[in-house]
Amino acid sequence: MKPKPPESPEDIYPQLLKELQEILGEDLLGVAVFGSAAGGRYIKGRSDINLMILKQDDAGHRLARLMPFCERWAPAGVAAPLVVTPQYLAASRDVFPIELLVMSAEHKRLFGQDPLADISIEPDLLRLQLERELKAKLMAMRGRLLISGGRKDDLKRLMAEALPAFTALFKAYLYLVNQEFPKHPASVLEAMVAAGVNLDAFRLMDRVRAGDLKLSAGQMAEVVEKALAQLDDLSKNVDQLDTAKES
Repeated sequence: MKPKPPESPEDIYPQLLKELQEILGEDLLGVAVFGSAAGGRYIKGRSDINLMILKQDDAGHRLARLMPFCERWAPAGVAAPLVVTPQYLAASRDVFPIELLVMSAEHKRLFGQDPLADISIEPDLLRLQLERELKAKLMAMRGRLLISGGRKDDLKRLMAEALPAFTALFKAYLYLVNQEFPKHPASVLEAMVAAGVNLDAFRLMDRVRAGDLKLSAGQMAEVVEKALAQLDDLSKNVDQLDTAKES
C-alpha cells in the first residue's frame, strides 16, 4: 500500500529515517528537512517534504540505492532528496550561496550530523550570484512576455509564477542589506517594500494570482512590463551594492 501525505511531516520521519539507515548504512552521516515542512507551513497534499541527505565522501556514486525509497515515498509528498557530502557542501558555498542561505535559514536536523548547520555565506559571492540570477530571470521573463502573444491565459500563468520564482532572490537581497529576511514567503514582498524597493507590479501580480484582482489581457501585459522595469532597477541596485560595507 502506497503511503499518503501525512497530517504532519513528523508523522513519517521515523519511518523515513529507518529506511534511509537500512539503505545507506554507515554511509549515512545525517539527514535534515528544509522548507515548508521545517518552517511550520506544511499543508497536507500541497506541500513537499524536502530532505537533505549527508553521506560519506567516499561512499561512491551509488544513487540507484535510493530509487526505491524515492518511488515509495513520492505519493506521500516526499520530494527527491538532495544527496550531498561534506566535501561537496564545503566546495559549493561559493557557487550556491543563495540556495544554501535560504535552506539553512529554515531547516531541522532529523538524524546525525546537520548538513545545514553553520553555513557561512560570503557577501561578495552572494551579491555576485544574486546579480547573475536576477538578470537571467529578467531575460527569461522578457522572453515569456514576448512569446505570450498577449494571450490572457499565458499572461496569467506568467504572473502567477513570477513572485514564487523571485522569492529566494528577494530573500538574498534582504540578507545583503539587512542581514536578515522573513522566512515566510508571504512576508518577503512587504519586507522588500519596507527596504525601499519599488515592487508595486509584483504586488498586483500576487493579487491576480490570489484571485483578488481581475485584469484584461492588455492590463496584464502592462503590469508585466512594469515588473520588468522594476526588476531592471533592482538588478542595477544590486550591481552597485558595497558588500564590503554590508559585511
